[in-house]
Amino acid sequence: MNSEIRKNLLDLHFQKYLVIASTSVILGFTYLIGVGIAVITNQINFEEPLSWIILAMLSMLFLSLISVLFFRAAFHIKNILRIIRELN
Repeated sequence: MNSEIRKNLLDLHFQKYLVIASTSVILGFTYLIGVGIAVITNQINFEEPLSWIILAMLSMLFLSLISVLFFRAAFHIKNILRIIRELN
């Protein structure tokens, strides 16, 4: 395969993983800000243990999913940059 075509394909993959990484960061901060606002305005009732458990489980699930997406994208970005450097 022509190195110019391969570089262009790697650039497309780089952009894809860059979008995934930036979107996961935006979603994570939006979630944390939303939960923070809900706590400050007392929309989440912390007097009941069930509220704590539900919020903790949903937060762990969502933030772990976001973290996995971010770190996988960062891993791919690092590898793509290394491959592009080797092509030059």
